Amino acid sequence: MLEKKISIKLTLIISVLGFIGTVFFYQYYIDENNASAKNNISNVSESLQTCDYNVIRLNGYKLIKPLLFIEPNCESSKYGGLKYEITSQLKDMKSQGRIIRGSVYFKDFQKGEWMSINESELYHPSSLIKVPMLITYLLMGQKDAKLLNAKLVFEKPEIMAHQTYNSLQVKEGKSYTIKELLKYMVVYSDNNATFMLNTHADMNVFNKLYSDIGLKIPDVHDKNYTISAREYSQFLRLIFSGNYLTIDNSEYAAELLSQCEFKEGMQKFLPKDISIAHKFGEWGDGKDLHQLSESGIVYLNNNPYLITVMTEGKDVKELANVIADISKVCYVYMNDHK
Repeated sequence: MLEKKISIKLTLIISVLGFIGTVFFYQYYIDENNASAKNNISNVSESLQTCDYNVIRLNGYKLIKPLLFIEPNCESSKYGGLKYEITSQLKDMKSQGRIIRGSVYFKDFQKGEWMSINESELYHPSSLIKVPMLITYLLMGQKDAKLLNAKLVFEKPEIMAHQTYNSLQVKEGKSYTIKELLKYMVVYSDNNATFMLNTHADMNVFNKLYSDIGLKIPDVHDKNYTISAREYSQFLRLIFSGNYLTIDNSEYAAELLSQCEFKEGMQKFLPKDISIAHKFGEWGDGKDLHQLSESGIVYLNNNPYLITVMTEGKDVKELANVIADISKVCYVYMNDHK
């Protein structure tokens, strides 16, 4: 009987101790997890607070300010691996003498995330400036429906910039519509057509385009005018967004860019069925220094992305290969992570 009472008491004591231990454990566990959750929330909040957003709205209206761009000022950690790979690639290219310097801007349109390499480096835009000129004429055409069908007669200038990469050119003494000249300028990168368009462009519209997207208005006669890869990318973003030009004109601009005949750069190693809306520009000092840059939207299935590569080196054709190699790295990365 005594043993039975002792056994009952022992069981009760063990049960009480177990209950106290359980309460203590859960209280401790919950407190710890609450503290962890609070820390996580605090970290996320701090991260959100430290990464501001760049918002660009269109001025010039009385009661509205249409939204052009919005993106985080912080680079995306998602593309840290891609940035590391391209940075290493540029370092190797420099040590091999393939480039003197290079810069890259990359943006994922699906997520709105981006990364940039050597963002502070500036380059001569040269023929890349044909894209803002294209946008300028399409804006002019939105105000004057007859403009794009107006004709101009080409008179050859005394001095014309040298081009390594070109194809078709307008002929002296022949007349062309503005729309035809836009195609020669963008698809064939014809400097003759560009000269004609530059001569008749409304520079107020051209200048407003730059100020609307937050860029410094360039002096088109300044041979030392330069721009960064990230800054230049704004023009292709503007076309892709379809909220600056009309929808039809945005589509038309992208269609012209997708016909660009330059195949030695970022399109070189891409599959033939991948469409890319792009433009290149080359510059040289007349001696042994060259720059070659290219900016394009790559339409990879339902995940289009933008890439701008700007390079400087001693061999312009080797710079084209550099751009091709970097473009391939971006394509493989995006294709593997789609």
